Amino acid sequence: MKKILASLLFAACLGFAGNTSAAVQEFGPDFARFVIDVKDWTPTATPNGASFLSADKTCNVVIAVDKNGGQNAEAIAKAIAQQAGMSDAQEVAKDADTYTTKGTIQGKETLITVSVEGEKFVCVSITGDLQKGSDFIDTLDEKK
Repeated sequence: MKKILASLLFAACLGFAGNTSAAVQEFGPDFARFVIDVKDWTPTATPNGASFLSADKTCNVVIAVDKNGGQNAEAIAKAIAQQAGMSDAQEVAKDADTYTTKGTIQGKETLITVSVEGEKFVCVSITGDLQKGSDFIDTLDEKK
């Protein structure tokens, strides 16, 4: 009987330990899955990625992956910013495969970054608390 109780206690301890670990979840289309630690964030899956709302509701992050159709990062980022209604868009960074723009969407500061990799692109949009969103994005990784 003591062995059974000890086993149950051990299993319960493992269960509690598991609840305190990172809450890594997987999102994205079949051709480009990604993982991210959603602890303290509310995720909502979308066909090409996911949207994440911080627990304090000061930041929203959207990650989308799609085929680039031969377009470069700058063209895709500018189209996304325009479609989202970004006003006062300003270029923040630009290189051969990545373009970042910053502006205002519905009165909130927003940063949009698009990276092109082969035939796909990854778009990350952070609205609200940009530092909080950047820290969250640091946990983003391709599914291995």
